[in-house]
Amino acid sequence: MKIITELCQNHNGDINIVKDMVEHSKLSGADICKIQSIKADSLTNRSEYESFRTYQSEYDRFKELELSYDDEKKFIEFCGQDIIPMTTIFSINDYDYYNSLGYNYLKLSGYSMEAFDYGLKLDKFNFKHLVFSTSSLTLDEIKQCIDNLQGLDFTILHCVCLYPTPFEKVNLSSLELLKTLHDNIGLSDHSNNLLISKQAILQGIDMLEKHFTILNKEKTRDGQVSINPQELRELNQFREYSREQQFRILNLFNDKQKFNHTYYRGRFK
Repeated sequence: MKIITELCQNHNGDINIVKDMVEHSKLSGADICKIQSIKADSLTNRSEYESFRTYQSEYDRFKELELSYDDEKKFIEFCGQDIIPMTTIFSINDYDYYNSLGYNYLKLSGYSMEAFDYGLKLDKFNFKHLVFSTSSLTLDEIKQCIDNLQGLDFTILHCVCLYPTPFEKVNLSSLELLKTLHDNIGLSDHSNNLLISKQAILQGIDMLEKHFTILNKEKTRDGQVSINPQELRELNQFREYSREQQFRILNLFNDKQKFNHTYYRGRFK
């Protein structure tokens, strides 16, 4: 099972913070380190959403967080041979940019799949492994992606587009259905705890993506759904346990359970 640290917007556009995040990812046990190749100039101006989030404020925010081509080259160099570099692409027009950087791992968010014709418009991108999330995709759309990606090496990540994802919307049972549709499945976890990730690991996922930060969680936009190096080490240790050990850890009895057990056992003769 591979663990992805999603740097997302937690680097605040600072390549020095990116470097430190990559190093902490390596030291804490991640297998893949991921950024996002968001380009502010590709942002669409949709008037119907101005009352929710203005175009100009979004553009300015993305511009400030944007990593340059040289920054991305440095990111790949920071990863070296110790951790796999990956990025998320958002536009079908970015193939020259992506290909020239030399990534082997590519990520597409679920809400980008329609623009990529559910995988068909990836033909100009050079990569060895694709990861796509199910966020915003219906079951029929997921199946369409799987059909269109036949012959490619890819992993499907169950994902819910809510930040943080409340427990009642996590729907980890979806993993069982995804396993019947494709061999390689995983979870992109936007919850604000480790429990969901641990439960998914126990279910035998192939890949776990979790937002990652080395800064105070209150100082980054995605901090509330991010793990820090200590929490990453905890997840890394958990995946190394046997499934029986994982089961035992997730089913430790609390004091209330222990009381109930002694109360109900021997209650009747």
